[in-house]
Amino acid sequence: MLLIRQIFGILASEVPAIFGTLFIVSAIEQFLPTEKKFNGPGVVLNCIVGFFFLFVKELTLLGLPFLLLRLPSGLILSFPPDRGNIARSVGLVFAWLAMRDFFYYWMHRLQHGSRWLWAEHALHHSDEHVSATTSIRNHWLETPLTVALVNVPMLLLLRPPVITLALVASILSLTEFTNHMNFRFGLGRFSWIIATPQSHRIHHSRHEQHLDKNFAAFFPLWDVIFGTYYAPRRDEYPSTGLISGEHIQTVAGALFLPFVMWKKMLQERVQSSASSLAAGDAKARN
Repeated sequence: MLLIRQIFGILASEVPAIFGTLFIVSAIEQFLPTEKKFNGPGVVLNCIVGFFFLFVKELTLLGLPFLLLRLPSGLILSFPPDRGNIARSVGLVFAWLAMRDFFYYWMHRLQHGSRWLWAEHALHHSDEHVSATTSIRNHWLETPLTVALVNVPMLLLLRPPVITLALVASILSLTEFTNHMNFRFGLGRFSWIIATPQSHRIHHSRHEQHLDKNFAAFFPLWDVIFGTYYAPRRDEYPSTGLISGEHIQTVAGALFLPFVMWKKMLQERVQSSASSLAAGDAKARN
């Protein structure tokens, strides 16, 4: 009970800042929107689903320090402290961002490559009107998965200064909002340098030619290196949503989506096993 109260206390302090930032970014979207029609129901759904996501996120991150205290860290490299040097501090932040984006890139790619992980990630891609609020349209299992596949492995191998972690967390939060903006902005021939609303919209596209492209959250250079980069054309702002055409329009549908998909996959596996056994028995009898 005390833990729940503590989480609500954290949310009470952070939610106004998060939704205040979303309001400002959403206001900026109106100056040069990709889609001019405001999707009110979708924004409301994103915010409700986002509250569940943020609640579990805080619960997970609250337990992360206790876990890390019991695990070794910096097995490969310990980053030097900045010692008040601004240039060194900036360098450390960008180095940690690049390393974090490398781990995130592979987790994200795995989410698209595995049917079991895609079931958890599909909710985020089901938004047919991508906007800043899409940044919190994540299933509540997203943070536990990210901690397990990104945060823990990184901190086991690398040890950054504490201030670097705090700055990186702030930059990533802001980047999540800006990457999903309903805003016509890209960097043209330089779009491989840093993620923009246009390059990330390609990732959310429902068109086949954009499938499994632009996984990186911050540095598209990882996509360039590993062959998943797609350079958007000047006016290329595709429609978004699931390629399957499935629509997620209710809170219950969003919260239970992975479990529904997992149940279906398990049923398919059981049926396939039963069919294989039946075929084997028939062959044995013949």
